[in-house]
Amino acid sequence: MKSVALITEYNPFHNGHLYHAQQSKHITNADVVIAIMSGQFMMRGMPAMYSKFTRTQMALQGVDLVVELPLLGSLSSSDRFAEMGVKVANYLDVDALSFGSESGDIRQLKSIAEQICHFENHPQFQNALKQGKSYARIVGEYINDACIESPNNILALSYLKQLHIQNSNIKPYTISRTNAQHHQNEIAHHTFASGSAIRKDILNNGKHWKNCVPPNNYPLFSHPFTQTDTLFKMIQLTVLQQSLTSLASIYTMSEGFEHRLSRMIREVNHWDALLTKLKTKRYTHTHIQRILMNVLLNFRYEDVQPHINAVRILGMTTKGQTYLKNLKQRYPEKNLITNVNKTSASYFKHEIKATDIYNLLTQQTNTDFNTPVIISHDR
Repeated sequence: MKSVALITEYNPFHNGHLYHAQQSKHITNADVVIAIMSGQFMMRGMPAMYSKFTRTQMALQGVDLVVELPLLGSLSSSDRFAEMGVKVANYLDVDALSFGSESGDIRQLKSIAEQICHFENHPQFQNALKQGKSYARIVGEYINDACIESPNNILALSYLKQLHIQNSNIKPYTISRTNAQHHQNEIAHHTFASGSAIRKDILNNGKHWKNCVPPNNYPLFSHPFTQTDTLFKMIQLTVLQQSLTSLASIYTMSEGFEHRLSRMIREVNHWDALLTKLKTKRYTHTHIQRILMNVLLNFRYEDVQPHINAVRILGMTTKGQTYLKNLKQRYPEKNLITNVNKTSASYFKHEIKATDIYNLLTQQTNTDFNTPVIISHDR
């Protein structure tokens, strides 16, 4: 069976994602579409609006197999997010990787990715880092191409870089993002909108979001995460309990940011005020939010494990089941886990903890142990 992988978050799954899945299957002539999806926490540094189990149910409207992206990928910047996604795709022996981009030109993107890979090994790049310049600024000065300023192009370049670095045989494809742009905050199209716009409309008790998601998923759009007050209190408690030395070992903490965090957490009493106080020219809100989520989860540099020793299967259709069965027959040594138990839990200890903490925030009860793989027979 020919397969195409999509590295995703689906926060939440909407018509744009469905279009991406359908077009990816078409242009690659694939038999099965695999979503490698972030779990309970997002790359933007926030808890998911809906749990990974609910989002898996949503995604099965358009894909055949949903597997979990390791937490390390979800709470990192685009390069590490792409690295872990591509490693999972390689582990699943997929044939193709499809991603959206503003460019839509795979040759142009591959050319730029190769230039960046070459430049990252140059002394000029290392010197610029030592000078305190951000990665985005360094690459922007070297490449000087408007293409690298668009968010989906940036992620596309990260995927292509990782395919190159990992010497992968996976063939890349890209699909042009149309109708709704990545950070667009308002629903302007009758059937397509960005995830940001849909989340905003849901939180404002709007009704336009219903035009932008598959109708079969309507019942799943209940009880979204909204508890930033609870989130703030949990992070505040976690920070106040730790020493500066302990905070410094949190993954993504760097350049003495623990001092700023320890000081500012005492001066504010809600989430938005904390983000405003912590903001600097060097760090974006997204980067700061990822630091805070890593603090909340007590995810440390010593916990970073970039190797894939097992893959968690969250959901599948009948076609996905067939692909998984064939994969197990070809690679009996691989750990393709459909249900977490005491034996397999060690592979997913960070993801299990993330679910437990997510449930504290959302008052949900579905855990990695009591939630079996989700099987859909509707498609």
